[in-house]
Amino acid sequence: MTVERLARPAARNELSEFVRYCREQASLEELGINPGPRRRTKGLRREEVATLAGVGITWYTWFEQGRDIQVSDDFLNRLVRGLRLDRAKQEHLYALAGRVARRSQAQVSELPVGLLAMINALPNPAYILDRRWDVLAFNNAASELFPMLGDQNPNILRIVFFSDVYRKSVRDWQSTARLMFLKARHDYLTAGSDPILRGLLDEIVDADPLARNWWSDPEIVRIGDSRKELYSAGIGWRTFHLSVLVYEDRPDIRIIVYGQDSTSVSEERTPRARD
Repeated sequence: MTVERLARPAARNELSEFVRYCREQASLEELGINPGPRRRTKGLRREEVATLAGVGITWYTWFEQGRDIQVSDDFLNRLVRGLRLDRAKQEHLYALAGRVARRSQAQVSELPVGLLAMINALPNPAYILDRRWDVLAFNNAASELFPMLGDQNPNILRIVFFSDVYRKSVRDWQSTARLMFLKARHDYLTAGSDPILRGLLDEIVDADPLARNWWSDPEIVRIGDSRKELYSAGIGWRTFHLSVLVYEDRPDIRIIVYGQDSTSVSEERTPRARD
């Protein structure tokens, strides 16, 4: 776990002001807190945030006051979850804490034009991922297979674990989810311990009891070629062979291509209920 002192006083003040703003803007209803008729505090109280983040009220008060204290990635992740920060606010928080750049290292606008042209020309589903499993680009075939890619800021891990549509469209969701989680855990442990990726893994662990056991699973799984059976409306179940390609000039991105096994089209037209 990374523990660091916050940088210069100006940065500490910016961070404390931002956290205070997020605390005051927090929705009590979304957090399951009944404000009661006499409550005058806007948003959350300091002691409520301290409880959500798993720290003492005195320490949290010092943090919000911008004092020169040590702050861990674990605390920042718990603060993000406790305040229900969206991705933009989450990245801004980490940037102010001096952890990572405010934006993902790989941006769609920075992707090679030739690579995007190749992806769009492919008849098979294909998309491009960064190290956080964010989807940077995808072609029409991929959007037909995974309609949820059209959501704002799509992330493959979020799709696998939080999309009911995806759960129903993949055979043996549990096996697929386990391998995905272990691959993402390997990425986190070997690629600089990105706190944003760790925060997402922690969110998955909190939401899914199975993932709690997977975090301590001794098996090492790296991202690589695999096989999946997926459901597509109007066609039924199809087996895909997933190929993972690396772009030499951009080692921080991966190209995932779904090659269809033409002999695997099933007569089954609707997804089977999961066990």
